[in-house]
Amino acid sequence: MVKYVLTGADGNLGSVAAAHAIEIVNPEDELTFTTYKLDAISPETLETWTNKGVNVCVATYDDVESLKAAFAGAEAVSMISTWLFGEGRRRQASTVIEAAKACGVKRICYTSFVGAGIQAEKEEDIPFLPRDHHVIENLIYASGLDYSIQRNYLYADNIPSLFAPSWKFCGERWLTNSHGQAGAYVAREDCSRVMAALLLGKGEPNTVYDITGPEAVTNEQVFNWMSSQSGYQGELVDLPDEELKQWWLDHGLPTDFFGDFSQLPMKLCIGDLLCCGEMVADGHMKNTSDNVEKLTGRKPIPFQEALLKYKDIFPKA
Repeated sequence: MVKYVLTGADGNLGSVAAAHAIEIVNPEDELTFTTYKLDAISPETLETWTNKGVNVCVATYDDVESLKAAFAGAEAVSMISTWLFGEGRRRQASTVIEAAKACGVKRICYTSFVGAGIQAEKEEDIPFLPRDHHVIENLIYASGLDYSIQRNYLYADNIPSLFAPSWKFCGERWLTNSHGQAGAYVAREDCSRVMAALLLGKGEPNTVYDITGPEAVTNEQVFNWMSSQSGYQGELVDLPDEELKQWWLDHGLPTDFFGDFSQLPMKLCIGDLLCCGEMVADGHMKNTSDNVEKLTGRKPIPFQEALLKYKDIFPKA
């Protein structure tokens, strides 16, 4: 019997990974799912998991002892990147690695981000979004643990859930800085299934996988398709990076995630917002891979299918 631990099973990515792990786990193996609190999981889901033989426990990336209790006897554990940036995220990753090593875990799986492999003389020269991932990947390599790392492209899901709510606020415009370049946006649920597959031993050990959508598309293509679905009348406007930054600063967008977003539709801080466009504009997302299909047996989801589940919140005429 082999024990696998999926952390963060209550989250958007973790919950789908949990469902897929249950589907593909060998009957003789053991699954443990962690959550930051049991109330974060619906009673129906909790009952389903426990009826399938899953052990569900409370453990957080900020509490090394709770992680040790969950990781005891495990061969492989997952680490799903959190919403924190900078020191907080890096500290959490160090805590997970410390707990894994203390428990004799052999392999760690990590949801990294496209661009984390960029090499630069100074950390500040790495784009904002992959910067922490670059550091955390190197912490994993230095740990001596085996690893399975997925570098996810930007989620297609973020466009309707994070960007589209701002279009009316911006005068019926999607203000972007992708500069007409195309990116292979990936469905978050594909990333979730890859996480489960890697945790349970799919793929090659000590390998980094780019996780992409099936084709590279421009923001204008996505905008026009969403508008055709809802009858929305708007305009995509591409701006220079500094002009986009100044527009949002002038309209009160915080410079970090601890600012006040209560009066704003955009729930991204300045650095996150700018870097989303930068990653596309600089060509980091132009290439596709077959890794989703290779690891999960399913072709990656086209952006149209990934977005249809959000149609009720598309901006409307």
